[in-house]
Amino acid sequence: MKKIKLETEAKNFTQKKRGPKAEKPLTARRYLAGQALSGLIGNSRGAVHNTDIIIQCYEWADRMLEYDD
Repeated sequence: MKKIKLETEAKNFTQKKRGPKAEKPLTARRYLAGQALSGLIGNSRGAVHNTDIIIQCYEWADRMLEYDD
């Protein structure tokens, strides 16, 4: 009987923890960072640190937004 109670408690805990996340709107900067990410990962050779590549992606996105035809 205790096992069922513990199992139910565990399920309730994981459901609370996995609540729906608020979706962030897709901005031009995020879109361009995603495009840069696909290019940087495609051209990477070996392991890449997550924080380094995220910074590079947003730097590229900012450069693309600053560029004016």
